[in-house]
Amino acid sequence: MNTVEVRNLSKIYTQGDYQVKAVDNVSLTVARGELVAVTGQSGSGKTTLLNMIGGIEPATEGSVLIDGINVCRADEKELARLRRQKIGYVFQDFNLIPILTVEENIIMPLLLNAKKVEREEFNAIVRFLGLENRLTHLPSQLSGGQKQRVAMARALITRPSLLLADEPTGNLDRTMADEIIRLLLELNSAGLTVLLVTHEERYADMCPRKLVLSDGRLLP
Repeated sequence: MNTVEVRNLSKIYTQGDYQVKAVDNVSLTVARGELVAVTGQSGSGKTTLLNMIGGIEPATEGSVLIDGINVCRADEKELARLRRQKIGYVFQDFNLIPILTVEENIIMPLLLNAKKVEREEFNAIVRFLGLENRLTHLPSQLSGGQKQRVAMARALITRPSLLLADEPTGNLDRTMADEIIRLLLELNSAGLTVLLVTHEERYADMCPRKLVLSDGRLLP
């Protein structure tokens, strides 16, 4: 069964008299438990594609199904619920709330969804990501690698069926970047479906399947 089904997806931006296709008629599937990397040069449409799959950015044409739910037809309330319950998102720039502690940042999606924090599961995620000694720290007190681990913990806390990672190594040095990719590979080995966007061919080649985007189109 597929976790993600993208059908003839396009995103068109109008600039004066011109139209720019950031994503051009893309179709793809991601099977449950699969790890897929989407790579390509800067400006090829990778982040736009990921944002449409995650319901962050509306599509101009086409459809996206997550666990059979059509993201493109969902209203804002349905999209918010889908993002909180089925999709974990890891951003390049972390998107942590600066005035909240590490623990508060991690559990924020549960609070927004009016769900109880299951301490055993919380502790397991924190241990897996090596954050046990950072829970009371603010984001400003963390290294880039630690911030990305917090972002991953926040994405995992809702038990998503899909993890979307947008250039998660982009703001990290090589050592920390390697560690984040290793963690994504471990998560996938444990059964999590992962769609990774990266411009780093080295990391894309470590994934079981690689797709290449160029000028908004998937290369054959």
